Amino acid sequence: MTAITAKMSLLEIVETSPRSEEIIRQYDGEAGCCLLCSNLFDSLEDVARTYSLNLNQILAELKKLDIATEG
Repeated sequence: MTAITAKMSLLEIVETSPRSEEIIRQYDGEAGCCLLCSNLFDSLEDVARTYSLNLNQILAELKKLDIATEG
């Protein structure tokens, strides 16, 4: 399994872990747009910076998902 990193695009993250879409969509309201619609090819760190989202929090949630799907 590929580890999710901040340098990965949203598309790469969703391809790596399809369930990550749920987590990314949780931040649509805070960003004020559909992140996957507007930023699919942007890195997670760029998206977090653009919309003032907590990158460490998002990564922690995505990594928990990774751990849950390994077992």
